[in-house]
Amino acid sequence: MRDEYDSRTGERAEAIRSLGIMDSGNEVDFDEIAEYAAEICGAPIALVTLVDADRQWAKAAHGTDQRDFTMRESICRHGLGGDIEFLEIEDTTRDPRTMDNPLVTGQRAIRYYGGAVMQVDGRTPVGALCVLDTKPRKLDDGQKRLLKILARQVTRRMELRRALAAQETLAAEVDHRVKNSLQMVTALVRIQRSQASHDETRDALSGTIDRLSAISMLHAELHKVSARNEIALDHFLPDIIRHLATTLPEQVRLEHRLVPLTVASQVAASLALVVNEMVANAAKHAFPDDRAGRVLIELSAQGDRAFLTVSDDGIGSAATPVEPGAAKGLGRQIIDASISRIGGTVTRDLDETGARVCVEFPTRLF
Repeated sequence: MRDEYDSRTGERAEAIRSLGIMDSGNEVDFDEIAEYAAEICGAPIALVTLVDADRQWAKAAHGTDQRDFTMRESICRHGLGGDIEFLEIEDTTRDPRTMDNPLVTGQRAIRYYGGAVMQVDGRTPVGALCVLDTKPRKLDDGQKRLLKILARQVTRRMELRRALAAQETLAAEVDHRVKNSLQMVTALVRIQRSQASHDETRDALSGTIDRLSAISMLHAELHKVSARNEIALDHFLPDIIRHLATTLPEQVRLEHRLVPLTVASQVAASLALVVNEMVANAAKHAFPDDRAGRVLIELSAQGDRAFLTVSDDGIGSAATPVEPGAAKGLGRQIIDASISRIGGTVTRDLDETGARVCVEFPTRLF
């Protein structure tokens, strides 16, 4: 005789595959639900099951070590046909669907089954949150209602996992395309720089390449974090700094002192551009005639405010008069716009000991 559940085997198998959870490891969230189901029903065994095309597997099990079941052993499968929300078999030895089941006739002698059907996307039954007992019995309406509620919670957790996996896949594809686009743009700018006939043009294109590099590094850092919206500055900025060190004259050192601080990705992007512009400005103006020196980048925090300081011990006020610590033209505009978008302020000092720029910004954006 063909079981009713067979008519939806393909649909059920595809739904289970989409969840990406089959044969995964133990997880506390699911184990606790199985334990709670057993407790509220006073049953020795509880399972969270998925019934695939050729076997039943338990994502969580309380009161038994068995996780894999043959289709002959599966009782859950009998509740997966039609519109059944809850399957109860008060005495498995008297029900024709289960009286010959190895779990019933075997050493453990399961005599009772009560299972709330789990439906993916509200329409495809894939398994059950069930309780088993070694003696015939009957659950009251309150216990059945609680099992159905818990079964819906389990299903929602599985669906959430699927949604997050799909989001990660989409994000990875977007990341790949953005990375390729940034690399292509950078390559085109490099070609333009190599063909430029004027020093001023080459310098401007070099600045563009450095800005693209900072954006690429931010993108790479975002790809590492699961939340995808926060960046640890004490991990991210050193990558920027190492890149910038290669652009400085050989006799100029680039050093940093950074406290641990995690900020929104928008803040990290703005600070990366500020650091890039300030170091580029120091390299261009602070150390003429092969003058040796140091550029120092410091990050500190106090309460809900943080401070990023870029200072150098170059020629300072002896340089050709420019606004203290500020890059001219586009660089200055980038700095001011970057600080403004994160609600920060900037102070600039220039004297005979060198230049110093300090950005104060909130550690959290509201």
